Amino acid sequence: MPDVSHSADELVDRGLAVRDQGRFEQALADFRSALELDPDHAQAAGELAITLGQTGQLPAALEALDGAISRSPNDGWLYTNRAIARGLAGEFDASISDFDRAVELAPGDAIVIASRADTKRVMGRLEEAADDFTTALRLDPSMTGVLVGRGDIFREIGEYDRALADFNASISRDPGNPEAYACRGEVYRIQGRWEEAEADFTQALSINPEYDGALMSRGIAYRQSGRLDEALDDFSLLIETFGESPAALAGRGETYRQQNQFQSALEDFDRAIALDAEDAPALAGRAETYRRMYEFEKALADFDRAIAIDGQDSWIWARRGETYRQLDRCEEALEDYNRAIALDPEDIFAISARGEAYRQLGRFIEAAADLERMAPGGGARGQKG
Repeated sequence: MPDVSHSADELVDRGLAVRDQGRFEQALADFRSALELDPDHAQAAGELAITLGQTGQLPAALEALDGAISRSPNDGWLYTNRAIARGLAGEFDASISDFDRAVELAPGDAIVIASRADTKRVMGRLEEAADDFTTALRLDPSMTGVLVGRGDIFREIGEYDRALADFNASISRDPGNPEAYACRGEVYRIQGRWEEAEADFTQALSINPEYDGALMSRGIAYRQSGRLDEALDDFSLLIETFGESPAALAGRGETYRQQNQFQSALEDFDRAIALDAEDAPALAGRAETYRRMYEFEKALADFDRAIAIDGQDSWIWARRGETYRQLDRCEEALEDYNRAIALDPEDIFAISARGEAYRQLGRFIEAAADLERMAPGGGARGQKG
């Protein structure tokens, strides 16, 4: 029986209050009672769906929203909530359709447009996502989180100057935002600006010591800049504080490998792969460790698995090619080096190794061409570690 001692509005207000206290079952009961009193109460339906989603009952949340929208087909807030729920359910096209309808109903709502941008970003529609973020910022310039989101899209598509401009603007407006520092640090890391990257990751951690992503990124930056002991400290702290994850274990394993501590590296890679057998970086890291230990067949087996999972990583192709070359299987090595260079035309390791394979095959003109590319001013660049 519905609670008739309160109006529907009062029940919704009480439901919101108890939900804020973490009393989800009571909140669900209040929202349902409100709907029994007033089946067309859009807020009760929406808050019921939100609470169902918060308690892991996504199908029920979607069902509640479907019913609410059928009764209130022009309520943008309901469409927004269903768009979010559909996105959580992996129904991205349907989610965008709902966001489009919500924007049509409320074209000046910056939050809805920014939320649509987030979904487009997950779908890989990066340019469209950046356009939505720009529209949201035009409507509400105070949304510093949107600046960070747009900046991170610029980072993903390689427009680093625009990314840095957004992160700088966000930090200027909100110097206490750890995400802005971490994202700017990631751009600096990609550009090889190690000191600036490490300073930004450290600043993010000083604001939020529980920011595991910043700790992970700082560890990678330390490793890439040759500060291997500090990298090990960060990866170990990450594992001790937040538990074992494939990424953290593989990150520490790669650092051990660069220190030639091969057994420790293998232990970490083994544990990472035990947690996720489809983790291509961990498989590739273990393969490279085996290669460095001259256990070539084990290396090839892991490289094969890694490539089957992620065939777009030039690093993996180049290292499998090197394994073939060390086994004097130079024709197979050339195929892998060529694939690596097609993915990254400036991969210095792949170009150098291909030149060596050509030399071993007696193809000296082609070997000389690769060596010329390796000379100062020849055009090749170093690859990230």
